[in-house]
Amino acid sequence: MTVEERIIFTLKEASHSLRLLKDNFYLIGSAALSLSGIKLDEISDIDILVSDRDAGFLLAEWGNRLIIEHTTKDDDLFKSKFARYKFSFLDIEIMGELKVYNKGVWERLEIKDIESIAVGNFEIKIPTLDEQKRILQLFGRVKDKKRIKFIDKKLFDKYTIRK
Repeated sequence: MTVEERIIFTLKEASHSLRLLKDNFYLIGSAALSLSGIKLDEISDIDILVSDRDAGFLLAEWGNRLIIEHTTKDDDLFKSKFARYKFSFLDIEIMGELKVYNKGVWERLEIKDIESIAVGNFEIKIPTLDEQKRILQLFGRVKDKKRIKFIDKKLFDKYTIRK
C-alpha cells in the first residue's frame, strides 16, 4: 500500500467523526505534502490542525484510540491541545489551536491559503504548496527545511514551461 493510499484509508476511517467537527480543520505536515503530489517514501502519522473545542470533541469520540504513552517532541517550539490516536494504517495527531514559538513570541498558526481534496465523498482542506512552504519556514526544523526543498522542486516543475 502506498503512503497516499494509507493516508486516504485512514482519513476515510476517521471521516465520520471529522464530519461532526464544528470548526474548520486542516491536514498539515507530511500527509498534506503527500496529498499535494510530493512523493514521500514514508510518513509516521497524519497531522490535523483543529480548534480547541474540536480537539475536546475528538478526545471524547476517539478516547478508545488514544495513545496515552506518546510523548511530544519540540515542546519548546509547539504548544497545542495535543493527542495521538491509533488507526488501522496510520496514527492521527490532533493539534488544537496550535501555537508556534517564533522570535520570542507564541503565535497561533493561521492557515491562510487552502485547497480542498476529495477523500471519497468527503472534503479535506489542506494548505496550498506555497502555504505549506510558509508554515515549514515558520517551524524551521531540519526536517522542515528538507521538505521545503521538495516543495520548491514541485513548484519549479509546475511553473516551468517545457519545450
